[in-house]
Parts: sequence; C-alpha cells; structure tokens
Amino acid sequence: MTNEKEIKQRILNKAEEMFHIYGVSKVTMEEIADNLGISKKTLYKHFSNKEHVLKEMIDCSKCEVDAFIETLLSDDSIEFIEKLQEFMRFVAKHTSRLDGPFVIDMMKNHPAIWRDISEFKKKRTDQNLMRLISQGVESGIFRNDIHAEIMVLCYVGTIHNLINPEVLAALPISAEQVFKDLLKILFEGIFTPEGRNKYKTSILVKEKYGETPA
Repeated sequence: MTNEKEIKQRILNKAEEMFHIYGVSKVTMEEIADNLGISKKTLYKHFSNKEHVLKEMIDCSKCEVDAFIETLLSDDSIEFIEKLQEFMRFVAKHTSRLDGPFVIDMMKNHPAIWRDISEFKKKRTDQNLMRLISQGVESGIFRNDIHAEIMVLCYVGTIHNLINPEVLAALPISAEQVFKDLLKILFEGIFTPEGRNKYKTSILVKEKYGETPA
C-alpha cells in the first residue's frame, strides 16, 4: 500500500470512528484532520467534503461485505456448520454498527445515503440467504421439505423488521445481542428438546384423528 493510500485509509478509519461516536453532523473536517494530526490541506487533497468521506466510507463497507460473503459462500472446503457460524459472526459484527448516534444522524440528515444502504442490505440479504439456505439443504443441515424461498422470506422479513434503529433503541440490549438472539430463534427455535417432542406428538395425534393443528 502506498503512502497516499495509507493516508486515505487512515482518514476513512478515523472518520468512521468519530461518526459512530458523535454522529456525522457533529464532526467537522477540521476535527478529523486534528484527530489524525494532519493538515486540512492534506485532508482536502483526498476528500472534497464530509459527505465525500461518508460516501467513500460506505462504499468501502459494501466492498468488504461483498468480498467476505462471496469468499465464504464459494469456499467448498469449509464444512457448512462452520460456514454458517462465520456468516452469523460477520453479520453480527456489522449489525453492531447500528448502535449509537451514527445511524440516527444518517436517517435524519443523509436520507439518500441511508436509502442506498438499506437497498444494498435488502438486495444482498435476499441473494446471500438464498445461497446459504440452498447450501444448507444440499448438505443435509437444513430441512428439504420447506421451500427455500419461504425460508428466505421469513428470515429477511424478521431481520428487516427487528434490526432497525427505531426498534433497537427501545430494547435494553445491544444490536449485536439482538441479532445473536434472533438467529438462535430462527435456526434453533424456541422449543426445548422436551417441548419439541411434545409438539410433534400433539401434531401426530391430531393428524391421526383428522384434526387440524392449531
């Protein structure tokens, strides 16, 4: 990496750190330069204004997500369970970024950029979950008696409804913990082994006597 690229990356890293702590609106270009120990001239050499910094920061994050997920899902040498765990850890890490003033500020003061992020998330979530679920079915980890499209609809709908700033702000736990608990429910269910057996027995009895399960 050349010195110029290193400086640019340092700017993006410091800006992201400050945006997450204070929100985009409360951080100035001068404060970014001061925190990095560089001149404003050097900062403006790489970025024309704060929105330019923000857009490039978001673009880098998108590339990071795409590169990681593509590499993970395309790697046939990894056992599916390990792949699923890596996928969950990666998404949980990115979900944690929804905490704090950054997202609220983005929604309020940079709606176009926030819409772009939301559209990117929805499109990639649909595509990646479909691939992940299909691999899970093929490897015998996920059930094959449920349409993959229905699974994706359930997961995407749940994630989009819960993992958003308004809902997260009302909960007493972090965004990362919300996502982890959500995945436990979606992948493992809320039944204990005993509860699952009782539920299955109840359904079998009702089907035997021609009753429709409640």
